[in-house]
Amino acid sequence: MPADRSVSTTVFNVQTYCIHDGPGIRVTVFVKGCPLRCAWCANPESNESYPQLLFYKDKCTACGRCVAACPKQAISIGQVGDKMKAITDREKCVNCGACTSVCVNEAREIAGETMTVDEVIKKVLKDKLFLDASGGGMTLSGGEMLFCPDFSENLLMAAKEEGLHTAVESSVFASRQVIDRIYPHVDLAMCDFKHMDSHKHKLYTGVPNEPILDNIKHIYHDLKKEIWARVPCITGYNDDKVNIAATAKFIRDELGTDVKVCLLPYHRLGESKNESLGHEMDLSIDIPTDAYMQELKALVESYGLKAQVGG
Repeated sequence: MPADRSVSTTVFNVQTYCIHDGPGIRVTVFVKGCPLRCAWCANPESNESYPQLLFYKDKCTACGRCVAACPKQAISIGQVGDKMKAITDREKCVNCGACTSVCVNEAREIAGETMTVDEVIKKVLKDKLFLDASGGGMTLSGGEMLFCPDFSENLLMAAKEEGLHTAVESSVFASRQVIDRIYPHVDLAMCDFKHMDSHKHKLYTGVPNEPILDNIKHIYHDLKKEIWARVPCITGYNDDKVNIAATAKFIRDELGTDVKVCLLPYHRLGESKNESLGHEMDLSIDIPTDAYMQELKALVESYGLKAQVGG
């Protein structure tokens, strides 16, 4: 059965020339919508499944054009710190984007647009020559691509029809039915290991880890897919050596030593994005030092696994 290329979802980026989302040069498709709420989320604009307004207050000059353009009267000019800025009432805002088209300072943008499988795959195929030559392909990420299974299944099917290598980045939190729809069309499964303690996993992400770990084992053993383990290393949350050792032990004992482990140090990109959405987040998270990341790499390797920092 061919892919249904008319299926659509909300996409917030189709990023070209990606070199950290799987082998070779890749085009990474980021969809919106995620069932998790990680305390350290680097892409908070991907959490909700609908388009959202981002506001960069440092660019705003309080010119008032957005006030006049807003059909819901959700914007006013007011004091923010020691300067006058446009202030958006998020309760009134419907994310229509009317204010973005009149903002001459590019202080406003809408994250996300409805795209069909056909529209996305055509964008991906523009780089097919580079993808093929480098041993790359298409990576589907988010948000959480399992959160929009109809779109993800058909996009991956379309990519395979076009001869592309497919990879997915996922928290792997979904029903077994969804897993069995998506992963037959996947060449490389990049799976997140956020915490091995289920109570802490739920505390930090909003969901337990038992179904995630069961799904990962199913993808590896039953569906026979190549897996890369991606471990975000977040200071004060999950980068302690007890948790990293437990992660390595699980991978070695429950999967296999052919699973590559990518240790991903925390970065601050999500902080400014949260601010642009009008959200708050824990700003006390420290970036782990290079020396400490090398210690974690050595710890993982002591379990007979291949590990790298980043990737």
